[in-house]
Amino acid sequence: MNLEAYLKRLNYKGATSASPDTLYKLHRAHVTSVPFENLDIHYKQWIELDSEKFYTKVVEQRRGGFCYELNGLLYEALQELGFQVYFISCSVYIQPLQKFGPYFAHVAIVVEDGKDQWLVDVGFGSSFPEPLKMEFGVIQKQDGVTYTLRKMNDTEISLDRSFDEGGTFEPMYKFTLVPRQLEDFQEMCAFHQTSEASPLYQKKLCSVATPNGRITLTSNHLIITKDGQRNEVEIKDEQDFQDKLFTYFAFDLPLQSKG
Repeated sequence: MNLEAYLKRLNYKGATSASPDTLYKLHRAHVTSVPFENLDIHYKQWIELDSEKFYTKVVEQRRGGFCYELNGLLYEALQELGFQVYFISCSVYIQPLQKFGPYFAHVAIVVEDGKDQWLVDVGFGSSFPEPLKMEFGVIQKQDGVTYTLRKMNDTEISLDRSFDEGGTFEPMYKFTLVPRQLEDFQEMCAFHQTSEASPLYQKKLCSVATPNGRITLTSNHLIITKDGQRNEVEIKDEQDFQDKLFTYFAFDLPLQSKG
């Protein structure tokens, strides 16, 4: 990895010491600069668990990616900066079904410095903007959203969030603190690219946080949220989708969709 080029891609100009302050600022820079997107799945470009390919796509091609790509690349950068890191397997909460999906469907990162741990995740889509300190039952507020980590049993931890000042919480995902290797996620990476049961396979998605909201483009809608105000525009066809993809994300993908 060319660390300087990676940090430039993130528009990050801060300190590079392995400190909590660097971690927080780097995390926020990532989620506001690199979109979460699943477009390769829909344009028939196979995604491999290969950090060199992650780098080419995100840094050199100025694209985004989904969890394995974005967190996989951040993991490499954090290691180079001197952070102690490891991957963890997550089971995402499927809101329409009111249940958790399979483990390894999502990857996140744990950063530790001997006495403290942080949950780091720039690859969830609507991810938290800054790392969450690994403290249970503690309210952590970021940009109007309330987060808390809850012990479910002896091994599993639930990350819950609330959009109404902590009045109602719903799980985002659950995880264990068992260290994993990136190759452990190979089966689920293939699942997301081939199975109609995967939400990532069902529709195109490109989303990035902004300093005062979020821009999200799906197969059917462009949604721009700014200062709490939501504006939604319908996508007319594939050409309209690609035009807006270029306008709002500077992606130029004249490829054929899988339909």
